[in-house]
Amino acid sequence: MVRIEQRPTSPPMEEPLLGLQQTNAKRSQRRTGLIVLVVAVLAGGGLFWRFGPARNSSRDLSPFTVEATRGSLSGVVTASGELKAIRRVNVSPRNRGLLDQLLVNEGDEVAANQVLAVMDRGDILDRLDERRALLRQAQANFRAKQDDFKRRESLFRDGVLSADDFNTVRSDMIAAEAQVIAARERIEQLEEENRQLLIRAPFPGTITARYADPGAFVTPTTTASTNAGATSSSVVELSQGLEAVARVPESDIGRIVIGQDADVRVDAFPDERFKARVSEIAPRAQKQDNVTSFEVDLELIDPPAKLLIGMTADVDFKTGRSPARTLVPTVAIVTENGTPGVLLVGDDQQPRFRNVDLGSSSGDQTAILKGLQPGTRVFIDLPPWAKQKRD
Repeated sequence: MVRIEQRPTSPPMEEPLLGLQQTNAKRSQRRTGLIVLVVAVLAGGGLFWRFGPARNSSRDLSPFTVEATRGSLSGVVTASGELKAIRRVNVSPRNRGLLDQLLVNEGDEVAANQVLAVMDRGDILDRLDERRALLRQAQANFRAKQDDFKRRESLFRDGVLSADDFNTVRSDMIAAEAQVIAARERIEQLEEENRQLLIRAPFPGTITARYADPGAFVTPTTTASTNAGATSSSVVELSQGLEAVARVPESDIGRIVIGQDADVRVDAFPDERFKARVSEIAPRAQKQDNVTSFEVDLELIDPPAKLLIGMTADVDFKTGRSPARTLVPTVAIVTENGTPGVLLVGDDQQPRFRNVDLGSSSGDQTAILKGLQPGTRVFIDLPPWAKQKRD
């Protein structure tokens, strides 16, 4: 008899496959969560780097700040100016009238009292002749009265002529003498008026400008018309000598003294230096475009003829080196409410104003007398993250 045995059937394959799929799904979820976490961390770190303290500490201040140093300013103060005549005047007639002759041209050298021009004489010569004729008539009348007085005087002494008649004769002679004096004075006035028609040079110099031609109507120069642009009342411009006039800033004027040596450079001859000496310092400052400066006159030592009035000049004053001070670039100096100071590096690297006492400056450096120590960083330019602008 045959026995048939049944073996247990193997478990189906679907269950292991299902478990593997579930495991893979969990791993995928973990990866996705990890990626999201990494992205969140990176995003948060970016925001922290952008807005947090680490961002401020990583700002590069070197393009915007420098350290204050200790040192001495160079022994040269540079100022701009121009060449001017030592003496200059617009020559005009004493009385208004027509210009008859002009005897000089621009560039002519003239002597003192030399005739430069002649005004139209009009009828002055005729009036002079008339006054001279009247003088001769008055003199003849006076001589007649004088002779009559002498005759009557002898009669009066002899008692023949009364005192009243004698006094009348004497009064007539005195009146005739007064007429002679008056006639002479009128002639002198006309002669002076005739002399004034000759326009003369008040001092020796050079004719630097010509303002009128013969036939022009000119008038006496007034105080308001002494500059070169006031040509309606001038005949010529007369100049004497040559000097340099520099405009020295207020911060440097304390280093300039009378007799100080200087070098002058003009744009026309940039490779040459001309010796000069300080001759005068203006007692009053001039303010232009909120800049205060003083005019300093310099005597040019043996100036060559090629230097001309009106040339632009740069003047280097030799001052010697200054005592050691705290120095900062001049561009670092700012003002707040009219007070000078510098900008320090403050909280969050923001510019912070500090008041300082300014000393002299030379070139691109300025001395600080009080309020700043060497080694302190100051702003020379505002960074893009600055919260507010300064003057």
